[in-house]
Amino acid sequence: MTDPRSSADPKPGADTGAASLFAPLQLGDLTLPNRIVMPPLVRARSQEPEREPGARVATYYAQRASAGLIISEAVHVSPLSVSRPGGSGLHNAAQSRAWRAVTDAVHAAGGRIFQQLFHLGRKAHPTRIPGGLPPVAPSAIASDAQVPTPEGPKPFPVPRALALDEIPDLVEEFRTAIELSREAGFDGVEIHAANGFLIDQFLRDGANRRDDRYGGSIENRARFLFEVIDAAIAIFGAGRVGIRLSPHFTQDGIDDSDPIALYDHVAQALDARGIAYVHLIESDAVPAEKRFAPRLRALFSGALILAEDFTLERASAVLRDDRADAIAFGRLFIANPDLVARFRLAEPVYNAPDPDTFYIGDERGYTDYPTLA
Repeated sequence: MTDPRSSADPKPGADTGAASLFAPLQLGDLTLPNRIVMPPLVRARSQEPEREPGARVATYYAQRASAGLIISEAVHVSPLSVSRPGGSGLHNAAQSRAWRAVTDAVHAAGGRIFQQLFHLGRKAHPTRIPGGLPPVAPSAIASDAQVPTPEGPKPFPVPRALALDEIPDLVEEFRTAIELSREAGFDGVEIHAANGFLIDQFLRDGANRRDDRYGGSIENRARFLFEVIDAAIAIFGAGRVGIRLSPHFTQDGIDDSDPIALYDHVAQALDARGIAYVHLIESDAVPAEKRFAPRLRALFSGALILAEDFTLERASAVLRDDRADAIAFGRLFIANPDLVARFRLAEPVYNAPDPDTFYIGDERGYTDYPTLA
């Protein structure tokens, strides 16, 4: 696999550090024109009850096609994984056809887009699951966070622990979604193994107390993740598969007794498979001695994308110091569809984001932010 650290000379920019953001990057099978990534954002603007993206979703992503890479909002692989109203699904042909309109719009605008896929696991809520079924998880341990409901925030219920013979069915749900992603024209997939969702629940011993082949040792707890990763590789090829990880995330009670050993194992196993990238949620404000990025960079030879509240200046310093290969900008991309062009200015000027429209709503705060033009 091509070393992601090698690239052509950077194009002119605001300064030497910022210029590195505009250097091409070989990310798996794709050559990105810059290292400015649009990460998954919980925009929830799909149509109900079909959970299919409509025209405004295609417009939204096409507006941001100048990013080196777009990673779609997290998309549910199962009807039993249901989040807020307007959250997108990908478990049937109609949803895949609807996503094809999105990828066509992005490609027509010159962009590249991966689809992020996930299952909520214990963070689904019976009020949103068809038939009021309980959520599922590796073990019957509830998230200690709260879920918003029409009656206000409520605690997550205790999930039903998956039987051993049910886990292959979940892998097949991911496999089906990955196949539908390919049919929808995505350039690749990102497997969401972060933020306390189902794959993360399997990984961490604070949420996984199983004593079978999917629990106990790190290798067993990572088994579900790598069955999903291997399904993605079989469909897209390793060079079009990425993963998102969040070792610092503990907000909902998910934790691990030895996170360094866990993520070292994950990084080494991902490297052996040759996937395109690791997308790590780790702010540059994390103290150096607590960062996972240096360990992942040493163990994983693919591209490393960092995300979490980066500014242009901090991103430029990270790339200048070769601590990552690309940087993801979330809120800046929400409010600035032409963020790449703004970064090229000697003194960038940004639109202010409207937090009230971040998650649910209509076109307002979604496709109506002004561009420099």
